[in-house]
This record gives sequence, structure tokens and C-alpha cells, in this order.
Amino acid sequence: MQRVVFIFLICTATFAQNYETGKIIDSVLVSNKTGETFTMYLPNSFDPDSESPIVFIFDPGAQGKRGIRPFIKASEAYGYMLVCSNHTKNGPYDRNFEITNRLFEFIFANFKIKQNEMYLSGFSGGSRLASAIAVLTNQIAGVVGCGAGFSQEQAHIPTFQQFSYVGVCGNRDMNYQEMIHAKGYLQKLNFTNTLITYDGNHTWPPDDQIIKAFDWLEIQAHLKGIKNKEAPEIYKSYEKVYHAALKEQEDNDLLLAVENYERAITTYHSFYKLDSISDRLKKIHNSKSYKSLLKSVSKIFDKEKELTRKLTTRIFEDYKNPNQIDITWWEKELNKLEKINKNDDPETKKMLERLKYQLFATSYAVNQISTTKSNEKQKELTGMIRKLVFRKK
Repeated sequence: MQRVVFIFLICTATFAQNYETGKIIDSVLVSNKTGETFTMYLPNSFDPDSESPIVFIFDPGAQGKRGIRPFIKASEAYGYMLVCSNHTKNGPYDRNFEITNRLFEFIFANFKIKQNEMYLSGFSGGSRLASAIAVLTNQIAGVVGCGAGFSQEQAHIPTFQQFSYVGVCGNRDMNYQEMIHAKGYLQKLNFTNTLITYDGNHTWPPDDQIIKAFDWLEIQAHLKGIKNKEAPEIYKSYEKVYHAALKEQEDNDLLLAVENYERAITTYHSFYKLDSISDRLKKIHNSKSYKSLLKSVSKIFDKEKELTRKLTTRIFEDYKNPNQIDITWWEKELNKLEKINKNDDPETKKMLERLKYQLFATSYAVNQISTTKSNEKQKELTGMIRKLVFRKK
């Protein structure tokens, strides 16, 4: 793999161009030579003469506007400048690193950026790219990884670095289990991290989930001495997490309630005495309903792994031999999934949605990762699988 040295310049240039604040600005040119552009959002509080915190965003389909939109609420709340490349996308890391390097060079040469308040975020493949850059530079304050964990390249996986990591993932996202495992991995390293889950599938998280991530990152900035926040702001942030947990407990959504109670304790214990939350958490942990739920979820996770392995393996086997495909086998297996879906258990339904999207994504990706160009039979095969997975009833 080519070694890329990322460029973080201290800007001494005068702000050369006036951009409108509070508006998504598309197709800002990085270089006439490459023709690369980015999408940008400057909060209403933006001051070109002062250093700004920044969030670099990576959309897996190189759609800058789509990447920017979920972050606008956080931008206005905390004054972040938002930048999303219109050219980085799912694909080779070296290519994306080079594009990002040119983007960094442009931004740091033309804007005044707070060197200790640089954040990265991305969705799906963009999430993997964001964490890889944070690992390789070790100059990033925090990463918001949405809908996917880390690159499979060992050099891209966090180990000793000092940035804070917050995962954000829907519980119907095909990478839901991956994000849970990533959290466990980081916890073993005592890496500063948290995981925010919500009811959603494999898409960019909504803005209310993104701002939760930055609420948490702002607290980490305070704890690290990067920011000196007033106590009322910290308490306001704490209240959001605590009241969310209370409501989830009232709604009997115990997984999310436990997640938020635990985040309240780990994030705010140095500010407040949280014995009442610890008591609530202990009662939930000891309840029969929660213990039963954990057993059920564990079995569902195991079933999901088994089905994912079986069906994705078959996709690759059939792709290699598209002339020998047994369509009735696929119809039979997917009919089994429909029967399982009639189960009223909500966690089972979430699992099936994750599985179906995984099959859809795999049948699409196999054409992209093949070392040779897919023939018509192979394209027909993968298209057929996608139609069967999400067939109209």
C-alpha cells in the first residue's frame, strides 16, 4: 500500500473569498488541475477572522450535499465548519487518501482552522475511510463512524491513538453487530468511545442522532482540556441522555435504556453524583425481562451470523458458476425467511431486515470486487437475487 502523508497546514493566508453562511454551498473547486470539488456549510456564527472547528465528512457515493445535511443542526449548535468531498467514495483507499490530502491542503491554506478541534465522520465505506485517516494521522480530535466500523487493513485500525470515537448505527442496519463488536474492541483497549444506536436501517443517521454524537464529543473535548465549557451546558447535555433513557425505560425499550444509562454514567460521572442512575441500571440488569431479552438477542445474533454465512457464501459460489444456478434453491431459502418474518418478535424482524440488506449489498458488491468484468449471466444472477430479496408482495 502506498504511504500517504496527510497535510495539516497552519493557515496564515487571509480569507480570500466571502462565502455565504447558513447555506449549503456545492461544488467548491479544490484544484483546476484535478477538477475535484467539495460541498461546504458555514454556520451562521462563522467568523473568517477566527479559527473554526471543522468536521470533514465522507459520503460513500461522493454526494457532498447528502453527507452535509445530517450535520447542519450540530454545526449551528457548536459552530462547526462542514466539508464533504464530492469525489471520495467506496473504493481503493490510496485513491481516497490522495483526494483527501488535496482537500486538506486547500482547506488549511484558505481557512483558519482550530488544530485541536478537527473531526472526521463518514457513513458506511466513508466511516471506514474516516477512521483510517484518523488512525494514520493521529491529529484528529474525534471520529463519528456511521453504519460501519473499521477498514480491514490492520494499519487502519485504532490501537494507541488519542482521538475519541463515537459509533452511530441503526438497529436494522446490516452492520449493527459489527458496530457492537467495534465498541467491545475499543473498550478492551481503554479507547475513549461510545456507541449510539437507534431505530433505523443502513442510511445516514438523522440529524438528532448526529447531534447526540457531537454532544458526547464536546464533553470529551472538555475532559481533555480542549474546551472550557460552562457547567449549565454540561448539565444540559447530561439531561438529554438521562431523559432519553427514562423514556426508553418507560416504553420498555430496555436495550436503548441501558445504553443511555451506561453512557450517562461513563460520560458524566466526573461532574455529578449518579447513584440514582446506577440504581436504575442495576434494577434493569437484575430483572427477568432484561435477562430474557439478552438471551433472545444472543440467539438471534447467532442465527443471523449462520444465515449470513450460508447465503452470502452461496452468492459467491453461484457468481462463479452462473450457468449452474438453481433458482428454486433461492426461492426456497427466501421463502423460509418470509415464514420467520411472521414471528411477532420485534428483534427477529430487525434481524431479518439486516440480513436482507446484507444479501442485497453482497449481490451488488460482488460485481464491483470481481477481478474480471462480470458477464451478462453473472449480472442477471445478481439482479435476480436482489429482486427475490425485496420482491413485491
